[in-house]
Amino acid sequence: MRYSCRPRLFQPIFEFELGEDGLARREPFGTTKIHFDEIAKIEVFKERRLGSSRSYWACIVRGGRQMFKLSAGHRLSLTRTEDRTPNYIPFIQEFERRAVSARPAINFIVDEYREALGPRMYGPVALCVIGCLSRLPRKVSASICAAVLRNVGCVLGGNRYARRQLRAAFPTLSSREVRAIVRGMWDNLGRMFGEYGHFSELMQFSPETPLAGQVIMDEGTAEAMRRIARERRGAIMIAAHFSNWEVPAMAARAAGFEIAVLYKRQPSTAIAAELQRRRTKFAARQIEVGPAAPQEILRALRDGMLVGLLVDQYYARGIEVSFFGRMCRVNPVPALLAGIGNWPVYGAHVVRLPDQRYRFEIVGPLQLPREPTGRIDVKAAMQTIFDMIETWIREAPSQWIWLHRLIR
Repeated sequence: MRYSCRPRLFQPIFEFELGEDGLARREPFGTTKIHFDEIAKIEVFKERRLGSSRSYWACIVRGGRQMFKLSAGHRLSLTRTEDRTPNYIPFIQEFERRAVSARPAINFIVDEYREALGPRMYGPVALCVIGCLSRLPRKVSASICAAVLRNVGCVLGGNRYARRQLRAAFPTLSSREVRAIVRGMWDNLGRMFGEYGHFSELMQFSPETPLAGQVIMDEGTAEAMRRIARERRGAIMIAAHFSNWEVPAMAARAAGFEIAVLYKRQPSTAIAAELQRRRTKFAARQIEVGPAAPQEILRALRDGMLVGLLVDQYYARGIEVSFFGRMCRVNPVPALLAGIGNWPVYGAHVVRLPDQRYRFEIVGPLQLPREPTGRIDVKAAMQTIFDMIETWIREAPSQWIWLHRLIR
């Protein structure tokens, strides 16, 4: 078996080959080999790459005086990574089987995540910037970050993916309109970054005075929030990476009930820890995306909590839904969870207003389609959810994050 990758920037492309007695690595200057009976340690972990929104499995093999690194993420450039997981996983599984058969005493170290050099460097810098921005008024901080990212975003790797997705969703847009929407997306991202040091100010609103705070809502939404708070039963709140997607959880706290939020770990350990700390202002429980997440979500629902889910991301093993006329694979967990306990499902829509306040809207409870047996039709339910999200995006396309490559 063979597998090739460039695990690190500025390295050549290595071709790895499994032999009967060891793992060989071919490179431009020759071939090196680690024999199975020499392997002392195998480290398996996930890593995040600059310019990529996903994690890649990797492993480091140490034996004798050699150290090989193999990764499912093939480096193309500083901000571009090719996913080679379909070829990487079978190769690594067979390698581990042969290595353990030859030397059962191999020391295996499995880390859920390992911080790469880039995130280790930019994480503390980002925290210093957030700390400095927190000393400025919220609107000034947001405007500064928006101006920077509006002009820098166009040279980042994600800009290409955003333009590609936008053209797939709106094929009739002109080049000028595409540029304007993508520029608005970077503007919105910059404003959100600038607001991370101002959560306390953003949370100064209440359903009892729906038009007085930094987040406003109509009377229908205010009454829906009061009703959910009175019922004190588990419920699911669906949101998207739209405008400032932390606001729905803040609204839950403002209405007086506890919310559990699902989050994806950031590449930087420093940033991940700081975001968790700041979210404790409004989130009663934080659940990391992973194999144990569905059980933790169920536990939160059974404890009578509201669970906030961001669902607008690609999921390779998911079900297909139509989104902007394209078939996209998404995670069916929201519909599956709703079917288990018959918990109500709400949509949470947030729009940034010209005066830098937000308009918050609750949609639902959603009437999810059911099968003749009475059970929730998972595929049709997810289609209902994504039809709702598509409507939100069409109303203000520059406030959605077009970087996640959901449309493929």
